[in-house]
Parts: sequence; C-alpha cells; structure tokens
Amino acid sequence: MFILGNFILNCLAAAFAATGFAVLFNVPKNQLVFCSIGGLLSYFVRTLLMQSGVEIIWATFVSASVVSVYGVLWAKRHNAHPKVITVASIIPMIPGVYAYKTMIAVVGLAGEDLTNETLQSAVVNGIETIFILGAIAFGLAIPNMLIYRKKTVI
Repeated sequence: MFILGNFILNCLAAAFAATGFAVLFNVPKNQLVFCSIGGLLSYFVRTLLMQSGVEIIWATFVSASVVSVYGVLWAKRHNAHPKVITVASIIPMIPGVYAYKTMIAVVGLAGEDLTNETLQSAVVNGIETIFILGAIAFGLAIPNMLIYRKKTVI
C-alpha cells in the first residue's frame, strides 16, 4: 500500500513540476491543467513501463511518444500548437540524477580522484544521460512527423 501511495505522490509531483514549467513558458492559465495532465501522464507511463522491466531509455521514448500524441490531439481540439503541452509535460522525465552523477564524476576526474571507477561512472552516466535526452527528443518528434505529414510514408 505504501508503494502505491508513494507512486501517486510522485505522479502528483510530476504534474506540479510540469505546471510550474508551463507557468515559466507563459502558457495561458486555462491550459495549465492540460500541462499537469501531460506531466502526470509522462511520469505514469514511464514508471509503469520501468516497473514492467523495460529499460529507462525505451520507457522514456514510449512515454514521450504518448505525451506527443496527447499534445497533438489536444492541440487539434483547442486549435493550438502541440508544443504548448508537450514541452512542459516532458520536464519530469529529464535525467537530472544521471547528469548530476556525470558532473560529480567529471569533477572528481579533474581533481585527485582519478580512478577507473570514477572514469567509468562519468562515461556510463554521461552516455545514459545522452540516450535518455535523445529518447525524449525522438519520442516528441516522431508522432508529430507522422500525424502532420502531408505526403505518404512510402
């Protein structure tokens, strides 16, 4: 029961973070609730997939794709651009912990902590950060390209 409650609190925190960034991006007040839903959706889908055994990179890609489709459908309904929703909604998926670990290891490499473990930590966490950010970018871009495409795919 505690794990479910913690998951629900994390989903609400993701919605709050997405709303906060939407305010920073000057999203109109009447559309902030959709940003909250998108942030909650992005965290929910990614965490659910990761709990099912999917790697974080693929889970992030699928979650970003789901948020992108949600943004496109919302935009068509409200005659707006999908990025109004999707940019704020992906904020909870930014790999802050991996980037932090990378920077700590790089700083350690610059100092006196020049060990194989520190180098390995810097490289592994750096690559993980890059791939997660790539998964977010491709996850947001591919549904938009397929939905708004004017020509046939083949």
